[in-house]
Amino acid sequence: MAVEISWRSRQGRRTDANQDYCGVALRPDAVLCVVLDGSTARQQSGELVRLIARDLTDWFILAKKGMAADDVINQLHEIHKVRSKELHWASASYLVALIEHERPTHIFYAGDCLVGRFDAKAPIEWLIRPHTLANAIETISLDKIASSTLRNKLTRSFRTKEFMAPDMATITDVGKETFAVATDGFWAELKHDDQCRFLEGEAVQEKGSQDVCSALKIRILGSDNESQVSTSTAGNLYVVESD
Repeated sequence: MAVEISWRSRQGRRTDANQDYCGVALRPDAVLCVVLDGSTARQQSGELVRLIARDLTDWFILAKKGMAADDVINQLHEIHKVRSKELHWASASYLVALIEHERPTHIFYAGDCLVGRFDAKAPIEWLIRPHTLANAIETISLDKIASSTLRNKLTRSFRTKEFMAPDMATITDVGKETFAVATDGFWAELKHDDQCRFLEGEAVQEKGSQDVCSALKIRILGSDNESQVSTSTAGNLYVVESD
């Protein structure tokens, strides 16, 4: 199978460091992508997201076999066992997409990274909701979550103190669609038109106090194509491909 992937990440005004990170692993039969958003309140979170991305994608390449949902969750648990001993003051939101040829796409997520169907002619169709206090009690729209003062309080994440299993979602009939995986600086702070411009690599006007804004665009191609990965911010992208 083949995919066309582009990663874009922009430093915001709200923090001194960009603690968003992306990992991509390419195999002939499957692709694994992980997008992470490190907590700005935890000083070691930038290192944590880098290590998770590399640990998970390297493992996926070395596995060289079909992958079940439980395999991904178990590996996240194993990574937690190791990294929680090294980084005591770190946490992160994350979303993992496991894309396999002619099989449903599996999504694993904890925190406020989201995935949605992308069409340049319409707003992104977000397929999941974030784990925040804003929507912990009742189901509310994503716009209301974005404007809530409680959206930065997470109810689930990759925390070094304890392992919290991710939620799961399945996307069937993927076909040749395009998806966006984004951190909250993208879905909560950019208007629909600006989201499209950002994903297409165009300039987006900065307004007010912004969070780090990052998004991964994944376009599913036909099996006769070759996979391509591009970025304008290589410093927080890790790509590995099987031989």
